[in-house]
Amino acid sequence: MAEAHHIKHWVDGGATDLNNGVLLCQHHHTVIHTKGWTVRMSDDGHPEYLPPPWVDPYQHVIRPDDHSVIRR
Repeated sequence: MAEAHHIKHWVDGGATDLNNGVLLCQHHHTVIHTKGWTVRMSDDGHPEYLPPPWVDPYQHVIRPDDHSVIRR
């Protein structure tokens, strides 16, 4: 099941609309909130994920391939 993640949390002034959200599975939604990952929206409207420094010291942007396969 997918869960909605606010890119900018509503408590911090983020909007509660589709332009400020991404859908994540429960596992990855939990990882974003507990392991230091960051989600941002690119200029072309696609989500980008930045790992915490302990995963990638350079914090290279991870952008899901538009044609990637969704796996359970």
